[in-house]
Amino acid sequence: MDNERDLKGPDFSGKGIGYATQAMHQSAKGGPSWLRTTVLVFAGMIAVVSVAGFAGKLFTMGSLPACDAQRTRDTLSDLNKQNKVNAASYNFIKTVSATDTEILCTANLALRDGGTLEYDYRVFKDASGIRVQITDGRRPPSAR
Repeated sequence: MDNERDLKGPDFSGKGIGYATQAMHQSAKGGPSWLRTTVLVFAGMIAVVSVAGFAGKLFTMGSLPACDAQRTRDTLSDLNKQNKVNAASYNFIKTVSATDTEILCTANLALRDGGTLEYDYRVFKDASGIRVQITDGRRPPSAR
């Protein structure tokens, strides 16, 4: 059973954004003024969103994400798929304890075939970065 994985990080590569902005600018050259104005407004919006995304990534760099953060849930979903867990949704995710280097969590999953699965996992830092590891899995007594 695969129970550990590197935490997925958001992809904020600037290449795609730069290419898209350049393509928008080139398409509006020589066109009517309303088109150039529209392209300028959208390019400005793209720039603002890009800067906000970069600032958010810079602000959270090196810190552990919360138990119910989207990055953590995405990584857990990958682990569930690898372990052939047919999960429908999370009933709850809660933090058990937290330090600067490790967060212990519990998740309760609703399964597509009925019933639930509960497991403990930890989000921690090691030499290779931030990781998620499932430490224990069980079916709650009411689901048996």
